[in-house]
Amino acid sequence: MGPQLKTLIRTPLTAQHETLGARMIEFAGFLMPLQYTSVVAEHTHTRSAVSLFDVSHMGEIEIKGNHAFPFLQKMVTVDLLRLKPSTCMYGLLCYEHGGTVDDCFIYCFNANRFWLVVNAANIAKDVAWLRDHASKFGVAIRDLSQEKAKLDLQGPYMEKIASRFCSFPISLMGRFDMVDGRFATFPAVISRSGYTGEDGIEIYFDAVYANLIWNEILECDPRVKPAGLGARDTLRIEACYSLYGHELSEHISPVEAGIPWAVHERKADDFIGKAILTAQKINGTAKTLHAFTMSGRAVPREGYEIFSHGKKVGYVSSGTYSPTLGKAIGLGFTDNTQLTPGDDIE
Repeated sequence: MGPQLKTLIRTPLTAQHETLGARMIEFAGFLMPLQYTSVVAEHTHTRSAVSLFDVSHMGEIEIKGNHAFPFLQKMVTVDLLRLKPSTCMYGLLCYEHGGTVDDCFIYCFNANRFWLVVNAANIAKDVAWLRDHASKFGVAIRDLSQEKAKLDLQGPYMEKIASRFCSFPISLMGRFDMVDGRFATFPAVISRSGYTGEDGIEIYFDAVYANLIWNEILECDPRVKPAGLGARDTLRIEACYSLYGHELSEHISPVEAGIPWAVHERKADDFIGKAILTAQKINGTAKTLHAFTMSGRAVPREGYEIFSHGKKVGYVSSGTYSPTLGKAIGLGFTDNTQLTPGDDIE
């Protein structure tokens, strides 16, 4: 391990990854597994069986208090009236100018207690952003990130595996349902959700249980295999899921990023960025996110320029080889040129 790696944050499972021979990389200040075998093999296994991902670098922020609901209604782009207790919902924190502070998953335990699950690189920024706007609401904002670990179990065989460990009938869980219960006898929050495009669950628990839970899942069935951040990225690109820093940023709004459905401009409560985001939904934006496939073998890389009829019209935000399609694919922003599905780009 080089000297530069020693300063990185280790998850509770870093030693497990090293024992398994994972290739370790820096990601958002953390030392994380990129792959254990190959990205293609782990990607394909997730699509066909079930994979276990350590995503303990993600951040968990708790918001509690009698005014937690109205506070979050002001902060997030989605209408929390649609979020019932024991469910979760995708949403965003935005700036007044419409750019994105972060995208997140919002977990509702009850009207007075919520979690925001946020990107690792944005934990400190998100906590500060929330606290800067909380003074009038009297809510308690607590960063749980260092106390919690997180595992994602993803793939078509997830339910068969997870049912062995859950303290409740997982077959009754709908998409985005969550349970504050037990997993493998340990207290845990479990949601039927994920970032791969497959059926899956996300499991949150105290970090001290991480090694025990990791081992129990991996040892319970040979169909369960570990997967790293490399496969997680190729899976999310295939599913056309945005990644902060690529398809979302301070300078990219959710409307521009192709997820206007995550902006509930009709909710009665005002929220930060509502005016600009509403105008973008009505009038359109100067740039738009597109998914595309490549006809040749070359893989599009972040920052590559996109041309249409010899004219530069945008840039690639994410690109990879798709094991499922057997070709290179990408996501990219173009200006307001009228591109339509099926158009050729270069």
